[in-house]
Amino acid sequence: MNPLRLLAALAPLVLAACAGVPPRDCTPVYTLGDSSVSSAIASGRTVMKPGPVPAVAVPPGTPRAALEPDGSYAGGRVFCSVPEARAGLIELQAKGAIPAGRPWRVYVVAASWREDVYESRPGEYRLKRSARMVREASE
Repeated sequence: MNPLRLLAALAPLVLAACAGVPPRDCTPVYTLGDSSVSSAIASGRTVMKPGPVPAVAVPPGTPRAALEPDGSYAGGRVFCSVPEARAGLIELQAKGAIPAGRPWRVYVVAASWREDVYESRPGEYRLKRSARMVREASE
């Protein structure tokens, strides 16, 4: 086969393989949660940030804006830094994905960016599987 034809044939496969890979390795990984998470962690309880949830298992009352068009949940949003998480909070509140009237905080989640995170849409990162929320993030 002609090398140029081979390259042309393989290019879409290479692009598809790379499409869902987060472009960086962020440590730690940050997420959002309400203020009750801090006290739960302090009292020794395990608090989990969910990974993807099929539509049939999404809890009733979950804001529609937090769900995918098919009714599933794509996994908890995660961020590479505290400032990114704070900006994400404003965006999510504006979309109605999380309630604006509650005190939200940024937390460190026990996840590896390369192993546990995927890009669901350009610039939007989510957990591939549930992960433990470890502590409130410091600035």
